[in-house]
This record gives sequence, structure tokens and C-alpha cells, in this order.
Amino acid sequence: VIGGARYESDRLEVDAFSTLGSPVYTKKKWNDVLPSLALNVKLNETQQLRLSASRTLARPEYRELSPIKSRDVLNGDDTEGNENLSRTNVTNADLRWEWYPGSGQVLSVGLFAKKFDLPIERVYRAAGSGTRVVFYTNAESADNYGVELEVRKDLAFLANALAPFSVFTNITAMQSAIHLFKDTEASATNLSRRMVGQAPYVFNAGLSYTSVAGSSSATLLFNRIGDRIDAAGDSPLPDVIQRGRSVLDLSVRFGLTRMVTARFDAKNLLDSPYETVQGTATRELYHTGRTIQAGFQIRP
Repeated sequence: VIGGARYESDRLEVDAFSTLGSPVYTKKKWNDVLPSLALNVKLNETQQLRLSASRTLARPEYRELSPIKSRDVLNGDDTEGNENLSRTNVTNADLRWEWYPGSGQVLSVGLFAKKFDLPIERVYRAAGSGTRVVFYTNAESADNYGVELEVRKDLAFLANALAPFSVFTNITAMQSAIHLFKDTEASATNLSRRMVGQAPYVFNAGLSYTSVAGSSSATLLFNRIGDRIDAAGDSPLPDVIQRGRSVLDLSVRFGLTRMVTARFDAKNLLDSPYETVQGTATRELYHTGRTIQAGFQIRP
């Protein structure tokens, strides 16, 4: 059994000026006690059960607290902070079963749940005359729960020649629900939706190789994140959705001599687009391109 608590006292001041020279001063002070409790049960020599509960928080950033409009140069929208924002308290609960059948191998299944009090959300609204404003506000609460699967296994069971290779994956499926204050429900486009920024799933997978001598290695990584709400729509505007995106990276290291190691990295090989849509309109669509790097590392 592992337990404890952390006390945090946070004092935050934002002293800013708009382009018109109008001063804006925001002051916040929060005192929080953040307890945690964990229970680890050893089932046998290779399996264990973990149960934990904790209290965490998320504080607003300076820009989110400053009620000054600033222009987003990418899409031309105005962004405005909210001096009335409060920090978010999060209550967490986790249950995980873990099995370690061999060295470097693992199979685990976890369940988690989170309760958010006053979550901070980005909201997108029309401000008239064709302009749009993204602002920040606290929702009343939110729930988030899901399941996570993690697997790591070498490939020696298929053939001895494949012993240097191993595969691994991590899959998380989750569901969240936002609960708005009664006085803000009338202006919201969607009363039944996920939290802003919360994807329904995250998928990671990889294949790694390590030579017997350990002088050479290679890793191929794949990541996929589902669609996320980038900003909640204020009636009559629909929610702004950031489309899911896939990423593939490759990293190779191989020894040339005892002192010199060559390296090769290829990032974003699929070059999937960053795409943001709102209803039937595409708000943003761009590619960042692939990155290829090669070099040498010299050790004395």
C-alpha cells in the first residue's frame, strides 16, 4: 500500500495590455490538497494487480486567462481569454492487471475512470460581421472512462532467427461526456458530445530489432489518434473537428567501430494531412512534410 498527499498553493497574476493600450489585470489564488492511494497485489511470480485513486488538477494558462483578443495567423480567427476561469479538479481511479511472462515481455489490461470538475474548454462562436472568436470557459463537469491494452513480445517463439525482433502495441479506447451549466446550454450547438480535445481511441504499435551484440538497433513506430473536437460550437455553429491522423517513424542505429555509431531517422513517413473541419467546411488542411536525418555519434 502506497499513500500520500501533496499540498499546492498557486498564486497567478496576469498583467497585460491590448493593442489599444488598455491594461488588463487578472489575479488568481488556489489552494489544493491532492491525495493519492495505491494498492499493489502480487498474484504470483509473474502477475500483479494494481489499484489506485488520486486527485489531480489542471490550471488555466496565461493566454486563457487574459481577456484580450489576439489574431490566429493560420486561420484568421480571434482568440480571447476569460479572466473568470477556474482551475480543473480531476478525480482518478485505475485498475490494472499485469503479466510478465518473460524478460522484456508484458501483457496488461487496465480500466480507468476520471471525473472532471470545472473542465476548461475551447468554444467557437460567431461574433458578427463575418468574424469568429475562440474563447475559453468552464463546463460544470465531465466524465471520462476507458480501457487500455498493452502488449510487448519477442518473436523467438516463431523462429530462433527472429529472437532479436520484438513487437509492442498500446491501445486505448475511451469515452467522455461533457456536462454544461444550465445557463450555457441554450447557446451550445451540441449538448451531448465528448470533451474538447478527447479522442475516442489512441493506437500505438511498433517493431524493434536489437542485434545480439547490442551494437545495432532499429525501431519502426506507428501512431493513430481518432477524431477530436478542437473547439465546441456555439449555436448555430457546429463543433470544430480535428480529423484523425496516422504517423509512421523509423529509427536505425548501427555500430561502425567501437567508438563510432551511425544513425538514421525518418519521421512522418506517411505525411498524413492535418485537417480541421466544421460541418461541411474544411477550415484547415496542410502537410508538414517528411523529415530525414542521418549522422554519426562518436564516443571516447
